[in-house]
Parts: sequence; structure tokens; C-alpha cells
Amino acid sequence: MYRFVITATTSMAVLFFIFFLTVAEAVDPAESWQKHYNLWFIISIIIWLTVTVPLVYFVFRYKKKREDEDGAYIEGSTFLEITWTGIPIIITIVLGVQSWALFNQYRKVPQDAYEVRVEGFQYGYEMIYSEGIKTLNELRVPVGPVKLSMISKDVIHNFAIPKYKVREDMIPGRMTYQWFLAKEPGEHMVYCAELCGPGHSQMLAKVIVMEKNDFNSWVESYKIESSALSPEERGKNLVKNLGCTSCHSLDGEEIAGASFKGYYGGASILEDGSTVTVDDAYIEESIKNPKAKVVKGYDPFMQPYSLPDEDIKAITAYLKTLK
Repeated sequence: MYRFVITATTSMAVLFFIFFLTVAEAVDPAESWQKHYNLWFIISIIIWLTVTVPLVYFVFRYKKKREDEDGAYIEGSTFLEITWTGIPIIITIVLGVQSWALFNQYRKVPQDAYEVRVEGFQYGYEMIYSEGIKTLNELRVPVGPVKLSMISKDVIHNFAIPKYKVREDMIPGRMTYQWFLAKEPGEHMVYCAELCGPGHSQMLAKVIVMEKNDFNSWVESYKIESSALSPEERGKNLVKNLGCTSCHSLDGEEIAGASFKGYYGGASILEDGSTVTVDDAYIEESIKNPKAKVVKGYDPFMQPYSLPDEDIKAITAYLKTLK
């Protein structure tokens, strides 16, 4: 009897949701995840009310009134046992099948999605566009579906966009992805949702959604403006956008790392007691392999940066100006 009832309820639930999921398609991750959350929330409230309301009622209704009073002896109820076994099975199947289907629908990226490569590092993001543009901590995209192909340069990060209800881990040596539907122009915050080091809370970025014509105009103007910047100006932007100032001050204050003010041309004492002159070669080595020559008194937690040579030269040119 029990097996028949359980098998019947399970089969009915599976058939119902197979039909339901074939006619309902998830076209927007944000809306789909919200509907998914609403379903779980409603079922949770129903379960809570179903348990709590009778519980409160029974506490007062069957409260012991006399010291010598004994409650009624109940053998059991086959109907109740079948009911409280069958209903949880149906609920579990409903939520499980619906979650599995939504996840699989979400992992299918629209063919017309605009794709951007995102590389995470401590503590920022580098956006690499198919047009040959690179931006730091600023993701500009046209209206429509957007796919992000992501990887980390150092430790695990998590690229989270609350507005679109999406988030995905960025893992060293492994490419991951996520997509969202940008319906209208606007600016939205990006957070790192994985504790990644002392500068984790400062690992912020923006998603800037633009109309397609405006986005195309931005691409052209960005190329023109970038070519017009001096090495010092480009270096200043890189130092700011790469998050260097979260560990290195520009005014002489020593925080997690040595201050950049007056840094170039000076001498630094290393952990082994030797002295090194801060020149172009030392700065390049410190960016690519920061643990090769660790300055005495500072912890070697900086991760390597695989920056193009022109970016390293621009950073060096900017550091020379900080006297």
C-alpha cells in the first residue's frame, strides 16, 4: 500500500513538472531566479503555517487541566502516515526538478550575447573586449544578453551583480562563465562575493549598460582617447584601477606596503639584509614576481601581475613623478 501511494504521487509530480517546464522558458535570469525564490518562499510559508498554527492551537486546547488527567492513547493512523510521507516527497520533487531545470536553462547562453573576458586579481577586475579594449573595474556593455568569460590571476574571487541576480566564482587556471540580460541603460555595482584577502571589501566594480549606438560610439572614442594619453597619465590610471593604492599610499604613509611617494630611485633593504635600488628593472620584477625580492618589514602577500610591457612602462613613468 505504501509503495503504491508513494510511487503514484512521485510519478504524478514528475509528469506534471515535465509538462510545466516544457511550456515555461527562462528568458531572463533575474526574473527566473526571482520566480524560483518566490516559489520556495511561498512553500516555506505554507509549511511553517501548517506546522505552527496547529501546534499553537494544540498547546492551549489540550493543556493538562488536572494533575490526575491522562491523555488519550492513540494507536496510529495509516492515512496520516501516508499523508506526511507523500506530501514531503511531492514537495521535494517539485523543488528539485524545478531547480534543476532552471539551472540548466540558465547555463544555455543566448547565441547573440555580447561576450567580455573578465580577469580577477587582488583587488580588481580587468575587462577585455573583442574590440581590443581593456578597462579596469568598469564593465561597459550594450543593451541585451551579455556573457562573461571569467578567470582569476591569483586566488578565488566571485563576480557578483546583485541587480541581475547572478554570481559565479573566478578560479585560477579554469575558465568559468555567467550571463545576464541587460534590459535598459544604467549603472550597477559589482562585488567580490568570495573572501580573497585584506583588500576584499574594496574589490568593487561597475556595470555600465548603454544603448547599442552609444556603446559603439564609446568604443571609438575610447580608442582615440587612449592613444592620446601620455605614459604618466596611463600609469596613474593603472595604479588607481589595479587597486595598487589599497596597499601603497601616494603621500608617504606606510600601510600594507611601502609608499609610492619618493619610491623610484631610492634604496630598499630586503629581508636578507641586502640593498636594492628601485629602478625600472626592479619595478618590473616586483610586478611580475613580487616574492623574488621582499622588502624588510613587509609581508609577501602580493600576487604576480601579468601586465603587458607597455603597462609596466607606464606605471614606472608615473612612479617617477611621485617625488
